[in-house]
Amino acid sequence: MNQLLDRYTKLPRSQRLLLVGLGYVLICVVFFFSLISPTLAEIDTASRQQAELTTKRDQVRARAENQASFQAELETLTAQLKQALKELPNDREIPVLLSEIDGHARKSGLDVRRFQPLAEVMHEYFADVPVQLVMDGSFHEIGVFFDRIRKMNRIVSVQDIEMSDPVESGSETTLKVSAQAVTYRFLTEAEIEAARNAASNKKGRQGQAGAANE
Repeated sequence: MNQLLDRYTKLPRSQRLLLVGLGYVLICVVFFFSLISPTLAEIDTASRQQAELTTKRDQVRARAENQASFQAELETLTAQLKQALKELPNDREIPVLLSEIDGHARKSGLDVRRFQPLAEVMHEYFADVPVQLVMDGSFHEIGVFFDRIRKMNRIVSVQDIEMSDPVESGSETTLKVSAQAVTYRFLTEAEIEAARNAASNKKGRQGQAGAANE
């Protein structure tokens, strides 16, 4: 060690300063790699974890907000379904409803010539229940009948209205009116299941027929 010091003291001043500088740089490098570099790595890892946690937090918050929105939408749809159930008759109520339509026609002063229930038209969850109407009456009586139908608690629409054979009777004109009164009912679970099975069987038969043709 003494020899090194002797040699160091004998060196020119510029070389001694250079060695001191190199020693300082070496100390800085050792300090950086032993202390600062691991700390920077930890900071980088912590930053990535923070970013991941922030993303997860935002995702959870978004799901929570969506859940509240979905819950509100579900409650709205449930209320609408309850209202629809009130407006659409079930199977047992159809005869009463049809009788009510016939009663409105007669109370309006119309002469009902035909009141004929037609075949139901099936949909996925409900069925159209049409009735063929043929009536005689004045414009006023026809208007009163349509107004009574509009004010019913159940959904009833009047379609395919045709007016013909006008007959003058004093100050009024009597017309022959032909129309379809259509109400609707929800299908039962058994009917829905039967319709799905029929559609599935039909699709299967079509697939088999297509394979046979190939």
